[in-house]
Amino acid sequence: MKDFQDLLATIPIFSFLGRAETAAVEQLFVESTHQKGDVICRQGDEGETFHVILDGELDVLSGEKVVTILKSGDFFGEMALLQGGKRTATVVANRRVRLMTLDRASFNSLFMKNPKALEYFTRVLCRRLASTSSGEKTRGSSMVLTVGSRRHSLKGKSLVASSLAGVLHDLTRADVIIVRVKSTDQAPGGDYAELLSNSQWSDELASRLIRTDSEGVSLVEVPGRPGLSAAVCEEKASNLVSKLSTKFQFIIFDLGMDPQGLLEAVPTFSDVFVEIVDQAGMETANGTPTKARMRHFRVLNTFNANSYGTSINSCEPFVIPRDGALTNGSASQYIRSNKKSVPALPLHRLARKILGATVGVALGGGAAFGIAHLGVLEVLEENDIPVDLVAGCSQGSIIGIGYAAGIGIQPMIDIAMSLGKRGNTLLAVDLTLTKPGLLAGNKFIKIFSPYLGEKTTFEDLLIPCRTVATDIESGERISIGKGKLTTAFRASAAVPMVFAPVRVGEHVLVDGGVADPVPAEVVNEMGADMCIAVNVVPPLKRGVENAVSKTVRQLNRFNPLAYFGDDEQMPNMFDVIMNAMQILQYELGNFKAANAEVRINPDLSDFTWVEYYRSDELIARGREEAEAKLPLIQRAMKEKLGPWMKRS
Repeated sequence: MKDFQDLLATIPIFSFLGRAETAAVEQLFVESTHQKGDVICRQGDEGETFHVILDGELDVLSGEKVVTILKSGDFFGEMALLQGGKRTATVVANRRVRLMTLDRASFNSLFMKNPKALEYFTRVLCRRLASTSSGEKTRGSSMVLTVGSRRHSLKGKSLVASSLAGVLHDLTRADVIIVRVKSTDQAPGGDYAELLSNSQWSDELASRLIRTDSEGVSLVEVPGRPGLSAAVCEEKASNLVSKLSTKFQFIIFDLGMDPQGLLEAVPTFSDVFVEIVDQAGMETANGTPTKARMRHFRVLNTFNANSYGTSINSCEPFVIPRDGALTNGSASQYIRSNKKSVPALPLHRLARKILGATVGVALGGGAAFGIAHLGVLEVLEENDIPVDLVAGCSQGSIIGIGYAAGIGIQPMIDIAMSLGKRGNTLLAVDLTLTKPGLLAGNKFIKIFSPYLGEKTTFEDLLIPCRTVATDIESGERISIGKGKLTTAFRASAAVPMVFAPVRVGEHVLVDGGVADPVPAEVVNEMGADMCIAVNVVPPLKRGVENAVSKTVRQLNRFNPLAYFGDDEQMPNMFDVIMNAMQILQYELGNFKAANAEVRINPDLSDFTWVEYYRSDELIARGREEAEAKLPLIQRAMKEKLGPWMKRS
């Protein structure tokens, strides 16, 4: 086999052989083909064979962890043969792979008496041990994505495929190619037949068939006949992937034709399946490809006739809203260039999710302290740190919902500055004698709901969002992600004894800060790959007094009963309750944020929880701490994207 002889000539271990000797060695090898997910050998097995990878890729696992990825030209199995021991790792095909295998006797005759070969094997062993001990993992040569649908009539496949191609290139600078499958009644011939065969890559062939645009994305259109069996589609697609993976890090199949046979074959060659659906919450059904080693994401395209909205409260599904920008010119180019536009947000989030780099932000509670969140979000936006998901508690829930609804940072800052004036202190006061709290909370809703405009429920949000509250009867944290937005932030901000609780279904809800002041866990449950947690509640500082406490203390001078107490300098009941809440939320908030990649704690110890009139100072403190933590955030982002960045 000429291809195998050429491959052997590129492997250093065979460099001591001449051309005639290489041809003779070929007769000792046995070729075999393995499908994605097949186990080639298991850790602990007896080592009886030596393998050379002709094409395809293999995962090498120690336990459940992938420690390296082997590609065309790599070899494995030599150490167990040399040392006479058992396999030290499990090797699994991560897509279809062709191997050339030597048995023990043939291996011994070729290598055991050759000093150069033994020296080379020793160097390879040292490199592998060093790589494993350092935690380094060699990323595979490519990631294969398929965009398709169980129903040919659904719109959006080419839009999503093209958008993903552009965004993945922008995020990683890596080479990306779209494989657009076009329906035809004729069998592929000529160049296309060669492209879909198991022959080696040809630069001349590529130059004739592949087009690359000025934005770094390539395209090849491949003819496909409807009605082909899954086995035939698997073979042709796997051959194509083997060729393209030598040049492209991301290969995106756009199944524009009748996809049945090819759709069934998707798990055998694809790492990611992006399914276009018209209803949220669709479970895997007959005809949908499933495989443990293939990730599956759903995109709800509301341009399809039977689609309807869903609550935006988790990373999935990725909902493409109806937007006029997608009907003018190149929709995919618009999405790529306008990454913060309404239709672009879900597809940019999808691209980051595919790379394992979605960013969630947990905004903690804290009344006026929470205004500092605006400074944090402002720094993130200025430095191009995406916010893919947000979860908020109490004041953080108000800001989180506003941000997820599309209110810009500057408008929210303007709102905070306007509402925070001293003259507005009593705006939210609506005393109640019939509910378990000083305030009924109706004016609280009346103040904030107009800023949301027409966005009234979680279905209207642009970014996935949840709020957290506490069931006061069970102590359970309740994550709210559906229904009215006003109910969600009203329940999350119902400070015990200040605002009356809110009944939602079977739950009686109060401030989320009682159970979870900084909902980093909720952000992770929503599907974030990286969490930035913001705890704005500071530790208590002796001598810092809020305006309410000061007023109560001054009025107490005119209370004759106050002089009969044990200590007239004792704090009033209101101080005791609020200080206890502040201690709890500071300590518990930091504990809850422990699993976040980055924790931000603005220094607000010289502020108090009622000082909304100091909004400009609070925002500045939030900015200051976010800027200080920016290197950590950027480093965490780099670690997430690093394995996929363009290889030099």
